Amino acid sequence: MKLIPIFSIIFFIYIFLILNKKKKFSNRKSLLERFKKRFKNINVRRKRISEEFTNSLLLDPSKNIPIGTWYSEDELREKADIHRSRLSKFGKSKINGEMLFVGPKGGIYKISADGKKKYV
Repeated sequence: MKLIPIFSIIFFIYIFLILNKKKKFSNRKSLLERFKKRFKNINVRRKRISEEFTNSLLLDPSKNIPIGTWYSEDELREKADIHRSRLSKFGKSKINGEMLFVGPKGGIYKISADGKKKYV
């Protein structure tokens, strides 16, 4: 007679534990939330790669800065700022395949094929 209440108590505890475990699995983030988190991580990685590329451009004036019509206005402004800072820091900068130099009086020139300075 005393065994029946003990078994019933154990049975209810067992069922309570099973239901409790299932609730933990149902509290997982939804697919949409996991997608958003992953998407944000990809954008953060892309931004970090872009910043590393920008820093490498700032440190080496002989690296070419490509400028095209397909770039956004913000990208063009950033590339122009990099170009100006390289000119002021190193006295030369390569943009669109042409090396530009800063003259002794502050003018910007490039060297033509025959070796003469052509001011821009």
